[in-house]
Amino acid sequence: MNGGFGVRLYKQSFNFASAHFLIFGDGRREQLHGHNYRVSIELKGKLSKADLLADFIVLKPLIRQVCDDLDHRVLIPTESNSLVLEKTDKEVEVRVSDGARFVFPLTDVVFVPLANTSTERLAELISTRLQDSICSTIPEIRLDHLRVEVEESGGQCGWYETELTGKMGQVS
Repeated sequence: MNGGFGVRLYKQSFNFASAHFLIFGDGRREQLHGHNYRVSIELKGKLSKADLLADFIVLKPLIRQVCDDLDHRVLIPTESNSLVLEKTDKEVEVRVSDGARFVFPLTDVVFVPLANTSTERLAELISTRLQDSICSTIPEIRLDHLRVEVEESGGQCGWYETELTGKMGQVS
């Protein structure tokens, strides 16, 4: 393929403010802290009969919803081997292998199916959620590639990208 089409969306409203901490490879834990994350996405694929890859008016609320689901919450990774989670009907206790202990109201957390809450893994999570949302909302879309970038502060970001051939774009 010598050429192709793509779109990039990076609206100021594609953001979420969340608290988290990382567990490093040697078992050390970062202090609990927060970021004002910004999200951008890039799509590549084939144009529709209307000469559009994707309608921005349809895509923007899908991205915004994924951000809203993470906004103003503490991000708790459920796949970490360094954490023990104990939930009640009102709160969650998070015990870390370094001896730290946190107790949060359930309404203040979002459990993410990740081992760590790095920008790279958050980008992967957002990518997965967007793929599901885009497929169910725009079944006729013909995408080949999706890249999600998560910026935690100016000049610092992680991303995840995936080829979508065979996953999306089944309709010609």
